[in-house]
Amino acid sequence: MFSALLLAGFALAQAQSISPPSAEHPTAPAPTVLEREFFAAIREADAKKILSYIPEQGVDVGRRAEHVARADIEQQFAQHRGLYCKLFDSSCIPSQLKLDDSLPPCSYRELLTHSEKVRTAATEAIRGGVRQAILVAEVKNDQCAGLGLIDFIFNEGHGVWELFSVP
Repeated sequence: MFSALLLAGFALAQAQSISPPSAEHPTAPAPTVLEREFFAAIREADAKKILSYIPEQGVDVGRRAEHVARADIEQQFAQHRGLYCKLFDSSCIPSQLKLDDSLPPCSYRELLTHSEKVRTAATEAIRGGVRQAILVAEVKNDQCAGLGLIDFIFNEGHGVWELFSVP
C-alpha cells in the first residue's frame, strides 16, 4: 500500500506540468528536502521549526480535518497540549480510560524515533492549481496504538512549503 501510494503520487506529479520557477514566482525546495527537514524537526522536537511551516490561516488536524488557527497552535505548543502532544510528547496525549490491555497512543516523535521499522517518502502533485508535497512515514511499533502510516500534506505558497494537513 505504501508503495502504491507513492507511485500514484509520482505518476500524478509527472502527468501534470509544473511551471519553471521565475523571479516573480520562486519555487519551494524539492519535496525530498522538505521530507528530510520536516521529519528531523519532529524527531528533534523542534517546535519552532514546525511552527515555521504553519501558515497564519492555520492547518487541518486529525481524521476529521478540524481547522486550527496558527494562534491556537502556538498556544497549544506553549502549554504542551493538543497538537504539541500529538507531534512530540506521548505523555500528554489524552487517552480514554481503558480497562482492557490496549496499547497507549504515541506521539509522531516517538513513532519516528522508537519504532522497529520506519520508512519515509515524499511525493509531489498539483491539485487545483496548487503544488503540493505529500510526506509519508510508514512505522511499525508494537508498543503504540494506532497508525501504521502518517501523512502530512503541504501546499507551496510564495516559494515556501506551508503545512496544510496533519493526520
